[in-house]
Amino acid sequence: MLSVAFMKPLLRQHSLLLLLIGCATLHLMWVMTGAGPESLRPYLGNLIYFPIYALSAALTLQTARRHTGPERRAWGWLALGIFSWGLGQMVYTCLYIATKTNPFPSLADVGYLALIPCFVLGIAHFPRLIHGRLQNASFLLDIMIVVLACGDLLWVLDVRATAEAYQGQAFALSIALAYPITDLALCALLLSLMLWRPRHLTVRQLGMLALGLGLFLLADLLYAYRTSKNLYELGQLLDTLWSWGAVCFGIAAFMGRVGAGTTHEASRTRTGPVRTGTEHLLLPNAAIVVVYAVFFMLHDPSLKNGVEINPTLAIVTLLVLLRQVLGLVDNTRLHRCLAYQAEHDHLTGLFNRVNLQRYLAESISTASHREQLVAVLFLDLDRMKLVNDSLGHPAGDHVLKEMAHRLVGTVGVGDILARVGGDEFVVVLTGLRHADEATRVAERILKAVSLPVTIEGQEVFLTASIGLTVCPTETHDADIALKQADIAMYQAKRHGKATWCWYDEQDTLTAVEQVRLDTHLRLALTRGEFEVHYQPIVRLVDGVVVGYEALLRWTSPVLGAVPPAKFIPVAEAHGLIDPLGDWVLHTALAQIRTWRNADWPTIYVTVNVSAMQFLREGFVASLVAILTERDLPGDALVLELTESALITDMTRSVATLRELSAFGIRVALDDFGTGYSSLSYLQQLPVQVLKVDRSFVKAMDTLNVTLVQAMVTMAHGLGLTVVAEGIEETGQSEILRTLGCDMGQGYLFGRPQPAMLLDRQRSESGRPETSALTLMVPVHRDDWAGDGR
Repeated sequence: MLSVAFMKPLLRQHSLLLLLIGCATLHLMWVMTGAGPESLRPYLGNLIYFPIYALSAALTLQTARRHTGPERRAWGWLALGIFSWGLGQMVYTCLYIATKTNPFPSLADVGYLALIPCFVLGIAHFPRLIHGRLQNASFLLDIMIVVLACGDLLWVLDVRATAEAYQGQAFALSIALAYPITDLALCALLLSLMLWRPRHLTVRQLGMLALGLGLFLLADLLYAYRTSKNLYELGQLLDTLWSWGAVCFGIAAFMGRVGAGTTHEASRTRTGPVRTGTEHLLLPNAAIVVVYAVFFMLHDPSLKNGVEINPTLAIVTLLVLLRQVLGLVDNTRLHRCLAYQAEHDHLTGLFNRVNLQRYLAESISTASHREQLVAVLFLDLDRMKLVNDSLGHPAGDHVLKEMAHRLVGTVGVGDILARVGGDEFVVVLTGLRHADEATRVAERILKAVSLPVTIEGQEVFLTASIGLTVCPTETHDADIALKQADIAMYQAKRHGKATWCWYDEQDTLTAVEQVRLDTHLRLALTRGEFEVHYQPIVRLVDGVVVGYEALLRWTSPVLGAVPPAKFIPVAEAHGLIDPLGDWVLHTALAQIRTWRNADWPTIYVTVNVSAMQFLREGFVASLVAILTERDLPGDALVLELTESALITDMTRSVATLRELSAFGIRVALDDFGTGYSSLSYLQQLPVQVLKVDRSFVKAMDTLNVTLVQAMVTMAHGLGLTVVAEGIEETGQSEILRTLGCDMGQGYLFGRPQPAMLLDRQRSESGRPETSALTLMVPVHRDDWAGDGR
C-alpha cells in the first residue's frame, strides 16, 4: 500500500493538474465565446496567463523536488523558465493597466525571453542517448538546415519590418530582434529534443514537452505574421496556444513524478533503438522545400529583373548536400559494422561459427594444394557453468573475455580463433607440417587456461578439455572436421578433463552410444531403476563399523547392468548430475533414519557432493530440510568434497562450510594428496575430516608411508579426523593403524552391498553395527565406479 506521506503530494499534484487544465479550458471557452466583455478584454486576456503558468511551474517544481542529481536540476530549470514567462506576463499586464499603452521595451521582456534559455539549460541536464560522431554531425546539420529555413521565413514575416520600424532605436531594436532569435533557439531546442532524446524521459513526457514547445513556436510565428499585417487582436484563438503550451509542460512534469509507473517506458526509451529513419530524411528535405517556396513566392520566378540568388537558399542547399554525403558515409560505416557483427562474437570479438566454417573450408582447400596440414582444436572450458551459477553471468562474461585474450596469445598470426558456443572455442592451426605441432599448441592452451582468473578479488581456477583432428588427413569437409574435434573434446572430458585427445573413428560410435545412454538415463530417473549400495567405514583401532559409503548402481531393463564409469560421465555431460545426486541424498538419509531407529544412534552418512551442487543457491537450506524431514541431527551427515571444488570460490565456500558446521554437518576433504593439496587452502577451509587417497594406500612403500605419516600428523595437528581409502590387505590396515590413522574403508572390510543384505547380516550376527553412508554426487568417477575400494 502507498503510505500517507506519499499520497499527500500525489493528491496535491493531481489537484494542481486539474486546476491547470481547468484554467486553460476556461481561457479557450472565453475566446471561443467572443472574449467579452470588450471593456475587460485587455485585463482578462492578459491576466489569465499568470495562474496558468504559475500552476504549470508549481507542477514542474514539485517534480524537481522528487528527483536528485542532474534530473532535479533539469526540472528546476524548466520550472524557472515557465514561471519567468508567467511573471513577464504579469509585469506586462500591470504596466499596461498603469500606462494604458503597450509597454515595450520593459522588464516584462526579460521574463518572456528567459523561458528559452532556461529550457535549454534544463534539457541539457537530462542524460542523453549516446550516438556516434557521424550521427551527431548529421543531427547538427539537420538542426542548422531547419533553423536557417525558419530564419528565412521569420526574416520575411517579421524581422525585416521590425528592423525598419525601430531604425535608430538601438535598445528597442535589440529587444525586438531578440524575440525572433529566441524563436530560432526554440526551433533548435525542439529539434534537439526529437533527435537527442533524454534517457530519463518516457515517450509520453518527450511528446508532451515537444508538443508544448511546438505550440509556443507556432504561436510566436503566427503572432509575428499577424502583427506585421496589423491583424492581431487580443482574444483570438492564437492566444490559447501559449496557454496549452504551458499545460503540456505541466502534464510532462506530472508524468515524471516518482512512482508514476513509468519505469517500463523510461527503460524502453533508454535502451530501445533510436528511430533515425523517416524524421531524419524528412527534416532537411522539408526545410529546403520551405526555403525554395519562400524564394519563389517573393521573387519573380522568370528572373527577368536579374534577381540575386538568396544566400539562405544557397547555404541550405549546400548543407543538405553535405547532409546527404554524411548519410552515405554513415550508411557505409553501419554496413561495415553490421558485417563485422555478423561474422564476429559480440562478447570476445573472435570469429563466430559462421565465419569460422568459411575460413576453415578455405584453409583445408589451401592445405590440400600445398600438401600441408590443418589442425582443428575444439576447446571447452570445464566448470564454466559453476562460475555462472555461483558468481553470476557478468563474472562468467569476464572469464570468457579473459580466456579469449589468453587464447590469442597461444596461436600464430595466420591461425584462426573462434568462439562457437557459451564456453566453447575453436582454434584452427594452418600451414602445419607435422601433427605434433598441434599437440604443442594444445599444451600451451591448457597451461594458459589453468592460470587463475581474478574476479572481484577472488581467484577462480578453470581447466579446459581439448579435442583435436587433422585435415585433410581425417576429412576435407569443414563441418565434419568440427564434429570430429567436438567428439574428441568429449573424449578428453571422459579421460578426466584438463587434457587433450585426438579424434578416433571409434569415438563417433561412442558419441552415438552416449545419446542412447542419455535417453535411458532420463527414463531410469522416472522409473526408479537406480539403487544405492553401501560400503562400510571402520574404526581402525578396534575394527568397529562406524559408517557406510553409498555407491550408485543402475540396472537397466534394456541395457542390463551399466557400470558407473560408463553412465556417470554421460550424466555429467548432459546435466543429470544434480537430480541423481539429490535422489541419492534422499535415499541415503532415509536409510540412516531406518538404521538409527534400529538401535544404532550414532550412525552417520558421508555424502560426496559436486562443486556445482555445493555452490548452488539454497544448498544448505535443502540439506537441513531433508534432515528435519527425517528427524535427523546434523551429525548424521558428512559431506565429501574435493579441494578443487572448494577453491573455485573460496569466499563463498568458506561461508557455506561455516553454515554447515553451525548445523552440525561435517565436511570431509576427499582425495587429499592428489589435487592442489595446498596447506594454505587446508588452513582456510573449515573442514572436519581428511580422506587420504587410495593411491597412497595401494603401495605402502617407504615413500608412501612417510607421506601418509606426514598427512596424519598434519591433520591431527589441525584437529581433523583421518580416513584412509582403498584398504585391501591386513598389512595395509596395520600400518595405517600404527601411523595413527583414525578410520579406513576398502575391500578388506566389505564390498558395497544393498541395505537389505546388510540388515540380514546384522540380524544373523546379532551385532549392533554402526553404519556410515557416503552419498557420492558424481564428481569423481572412481567414487561412483563401484569397485568397493
